[in-house]
Amino acid sequence: MNDELKAEFKGMLDDSIKANLEEIVGKEIADKIEASLNNIRARSILEGRDIIGVDADTKIKFVQDIRNISRGEKAAYLESSDQTGGYLVPTEVHAGILRIAETVGIIARDSRRWPMGSDTLEIPRYTGAAMQGEYVGEDEEGDETQNDLGVARLNAKVWMLIYRIGNTLLSDANVSIADWLMTMAAEGMAYRLDREGFVGGTFVGSPFVGILQSPDVTVQTLAATLTGFEDLTVEEASNAIANLPTAALGKAAFYFHRSVWARIRAQKSGDNYVFGQSNLATLRRENGIQPVGEILGYPVFTTDVLPAYSTSGVSKKFGVFGNLELALAWGDRGPMEVAKSDSATVGGKSVFRANQTAVRFTHRHAITMQLPAAAVVLKTAAS
Repeated sequence: MNDELKAEFKGMLDDSIKANLEEIVGKEIADKIEASLNNIRARSILEGRDIIGVDADTKIKFVQDIRNISRGEKAAYLESSDQTGGYLVPTEVHAGILRIAETVGIIARDSRRWPMGSDTLEIPRYTGAAMQGEYVGEDEEGDETQNDLGVARLNAKVWMLIYRIGNTLLSDANVSIADWLMTMAAEGMAYRLDREGFVGGTFVGSPFVGILQSPDVTVQTLAATLTGFEDLTVEEASNAIANLPTAALGKAAFYFHRSVWARIRAQKSGDNYVFGQSNLATLRRENGIQPVGEILGYPVFTTDVLPAYSTSGVSKKFGVFGNLELALAWGDRGPMEVAKSDSATVGGKSVFRANQTAVRFTHRHAITMQLPAAAVVLKTAAS
């Protein structure tokens, strides 16, 4: 390992970064961010490419401009934004952030992304049966095919991420710091997209309606006496699969909280596991979160945003089966904007007194149900 690479890893794993993160967002999220960054860099080394997709010079310019902004100096690389007083992140950096988000978030990767030219975008939503068309003779006119095209609206909201970074650390403008800044933004946005996409509308501050809350998504209530999250049976899983149109099954998958999947996969019938021990190699995705198992041939993915096993009980929604590419859409009203403050109080700490800079990333995006029939919500029985 050469000295430059060692320096990059040292920068990534610098104790001051980790300590700062833990104070702001807590140890669990800080560890996830560190692990994600380690994975991204390690994979880029093993595969001989830059998984973030942004060249070193661009990263250096990016972090140098953030340093300049922190000093009140002119940013030569970032484009000024008159509306907010911040700076627009360059297109290639924004694209790099989105690529990282796709490696750590399910919604960012699997749902359909729609670039938005304005804060509102109407997209088609088909609600009818399969369009079959008809056969016509050489001199015959065809009739209009049944058209059940509806409209789904993407209304962009402003997402914001704020964290503190030491001015001494920021002064060392290098690729590692740029990677860290981009990973922070990507991790935060990917997690929030997952939360909004799956359970939006169930918590304070949620501007979107997720799959579990959508009134248009089919809710499959488990049979009587199946009152716990762990009670998913082969029959119920089979019914969930049958609830999706055949055209939606190609990229369909099951989604649970990791603690729920731990209980489901532990089910036994005699000495045999109910859902078997699958060979996950055939279900692997090339990037990002990987399947942790399978149910009747469909991959299982886990996400911490879905209900945990500790909340198990009667009449509760707990899992999703569906094709997110068809079911859910998210609108990208990029690029991101970045701004700073050297006098704010963040996490109860004055950044001026701590010789730190508060960095704020903002991004406008939207989430909406695109084809509700392409997803099924699993719910426990009432008794």
